[in-house]
Amino acid sequence: MKARLRIERLTLDYGPRRVLDDITLGIADGAFTAIVGPNGCGKSTLLRSLLRLLAPRAGRVLLEGRDLAEVSPRALSRHIALLPQAAESPEGLTVQELVHYGRAPHQSLTDRDPLSFLPTGRPLPQEHRRAYLS
Repeated sequence: MKARLRIERLTLDYGPRRVLDDITLGIADGAFTAIVGPNGCGKSTLLRSLLRLLAPRAGRVLLEGRDLAEVSPRALSRHIALLPQAAESPEGLTVQELVHYGRAPHQSLTDRDPLSFLPTGRPLPQEHRRAYLS
């Protein structure tokens, strides 16, 4: 199995509470991967570590052989994205516009004018401009 994303001996804690202990996993290229288990078993915690939202107590996560700690946020966003189960998007955005926001790391500033128009052709509302640029 060729895995561009590998988890090696990962241990994750929330304060004094151990959530995952010594997990090793390879996620195969070109396959859908499901992480299943009962409530509280560490599924979301594992995903948080893949996005670098939670630093491991031990072990590491590798993307194409590089430790995620060494990968820039922009480079990471080109490989990994998460749309949470209970995601909230700014009111009034279409799905297409929300996806457009997520595509920003894949475009140079010369490829887009984020303050003028969304892919639907309508102007970007003033209240969403700051969120788009941050």
